[in-house]
Amino acid sequence: MQPRATLTRLMDGEVMESLGHMTVWNGLDKIFDCKTLELEDRGNARNVSRIPEGSYWVSPRQSEKYGWHFHVLGVPNRSYVLIHSGNRYTHTRGCILIGTSFKHLDDDGILDVIWSRNTLDKLINACPEGFRLFIVDIDK
Repeated sequence: MQPRATLTRLMDGEVMESLGHMTVWNGLDKIFDCKTLELEDRGNARNVSRIPEGSYWVSPRQSEKYGWHFHVLGVPNRSYVLIHSGNRYTHTRGCILIGTSFKHLDDDGILDVIWSRNTLDKLINACPEGFRLFIVDIDK
């Protein structure tokens, strides 16, 4: 059975980010849990917006820039939407960042995610073959 994940967008942050929570299930067993940081909704515009609500296949991928990470497939009018490590909204151009919790990492007043690389490694170990992702907005 392929694991499935729900990313629930909880709220828009102070400036340009969307904050959420992702849980991954394998059958009835919860196998992973984290916080998410994305850009705000700007109509799915490439490099400046989060992706739309919906259902997507997520596949493992490796690159020189990000090492092992995930590729979100089937996003309308977009390519190379990734789940990768990063802490601040400035670290994403429309991708999904994951971490253990939200925290202010500097004096800019904008929430960030922490322990991102470690969290991504845990997701890769939990879902080495990828997973189905369901994104739900409750922040509207």
